[in-house]
Amino acid sequence: MQTNKWSVAATYAIMLALVTIISTIIPSVFSDLPGFVGIILWVIKFALSIYLVYYFIKEYSKPFEVFTYKDGFRFGVILCFLSSVIGAAYMFLHFGFLFPEATATQMESVIQNLESSNPDAAETFMKVMQHLPKIVFAWSLVYYTLFGVLVSSIVANYTKKGDIFTEK
Repeated sequence: MQTNKWSVAATYAIMLALVTIISTIIPSVFSDLPGFVGIILWVIKFALSIYLVYYFIKEYSKPFEVFTYKDGFRFGVILCFLSSVIGAAYMFLHFGFLFPEATATQMESVIQNLESSNPDAAETFMKVMQHLPKIVFAWSLVYYTLFGVLVSSIVANYTKKGDIFTEK
């Protein structure tokens, strides 16, 4: 196993980001899924993401005799940040290039609903729609990173090993 923290984290980050990417692709490809399937997909994504962060930190800690909370937290933050970059980049591609027609259809229905209640809001919403992929990228990057930091701070406590007070 590699010991370079960044290269190991990058490899694991690709696998972690795939969970988000697959859970985003499924509803886009199968648009006629019932609503509860979306909820089930979200729960699976949530649980699997947390488990993978735990698993990857635990795997990274194996070659170390002493692995502190700080080590686990740092590796988890790096892992989650890299995964966030990959996930946010995919979201940009998803909304901007891969499935723009599905997004446009959903936004059209939102605009129609807004026009009946608040025409000014509908006009503003149409202006924001042009920048939707960039907004989704920024929002996803921040959201995934903050979620990753939170998960890493909790999971790192369960991945520490060894006694820092013993000497060899």
